[in-house]
Amino acid sequence: MEKNDWANVSIENALDGLSMKEIERLEAYYMAEAECLMAFGGQEKKEPLTFMLKHLRATECLFKTLQFPWEESVAVLYGSFMHYVALEERKESGKCLPDFMTELIKRMKFLAQKGPLITALFRRYQGQRKEVEALVALKRGELNEQQ
Repeated sequence: MEKNDWANVSIENALDGLSMKEIERLEAYYMAEAECLMAFGGQEKKEPLTFMLKHLRATECLFKTLQFPWEESVAVLYGSFMHYVALEERKESGKCLPDFMTELIKRMKFLAQKGPLITALFRRYQGQRKEVEALVALKRGELNEQQ
């Protein structure tokens, strides 16, 4: 199976089992969401589904990045940060870098504890991205048929 064939299979599977009426409702939902996002961001209102697809890809990428094994890396990162702090404190004595490093470690620990939530959010956005990709492909297919 070639790369493009695999993409088509996953796109088709995203809308499998849905009636045309349900697909239309799904498209209307994503169009409305995209228009809200574009209005909030001051974006020009053209191709809302393409805009929504870009937004979902960026959000999916963010959650994929947050799935980093934070807890396993705390010791290495902490040692690196403390080395950096020692170097910086020699240069300037007025800064409170250790406090910032402690806060960063706390945030990393928080992210490590939220692993299942982050994974669930990643999967949800991945599913939405596949639905929008399928809708865009369907729409392009309809446009090609009309021409």
